[in-house]
Amino acid sequence: MATEAAEIAQALAEQIHSGAIRSGEMMPSERDLCERFAVGRTVVREAITMLEGMKLIKQRKGFRPRVVTPTLAQAMAGAAEAARFFFRGSEGNAHLEQARFFLEMSLVRYAAQFATQAQLGKMLAAIEACERAIGSYPQFREADLRFHRTIAEVPGNPIFVALHDAFVDRLMRRREAPVDVATHNRRSNDEHRAIVTALVARDEQEAVRVLTVHLSRNYATYMRQALTGTEALIGTEALVGTEPRAAVSNSEG
Repeated sequence: MATEAAEIAQALAEQIHSGAIRSGEMMPSERDLCERFAVGRTVVREAITMLEGMKLIKQRKGFRPRVVTPTLAQAMAGAAEAARFFFRGSEGNAHLEQARFFLEMSLVRYAAQFATQAQLGKMLAAIEACERAIGSYPQFREADLRFHRTIAEVPGNPIFVALHDAFVDRLMRRREAPVDVATHNRRSNDEHRAIVTALVARDEQEAVRVLTVHLSRNYATYMRQALTGTEALIGTEALVGTEPRAAVSNSEG
């Protein structure tokens, strides 16, 4: 049944993408879909649920589902939700950390050349919000996310912002609070300031250097916490100052 539902959902999704069923239109009735695909109502309802998960339709009680146009953020959020299956556990997190490293390094290089005064001001506002939340990990994390998002916004490309929201945001939210919240947050925000200072000076090399330390140190903190109560095969201090490397997998693909 699941296979049939997935095939029907794919066929209907193709009709939506091609414009055969346009945004704003109601989907065919369950009876019509049952007859068209020669399946029962249970299969059709499962396919409709899949389309809703793809953000291609919206359901309201008592009405037939209606086709909607998904935003890029919604599409990426759906992809991120599906990717959670592949990126769970320590190895998956290592891959995500490495992807974040490459994304943010590219963004900060661009920002060093092209960030506007308004964009730099937005970064400073996020730093000030971090400063006010030094003693609170949840509040600091929100301001921290805002700071990194402002860097993703600099190129004006919605794909980079969507990638940040879908993966970097979720990655940071899953981390547990450090043992010494105030010290950790103070050091992180000092690094935020150093990054913006380098961006103001258009010093790409310094911005990259500080961001490397910033991301690597935070990753090392996460690794130390993950190793608590287990036998550490290597010292995590060796991670500081080096970029996060994805774990090597022996599985295919």
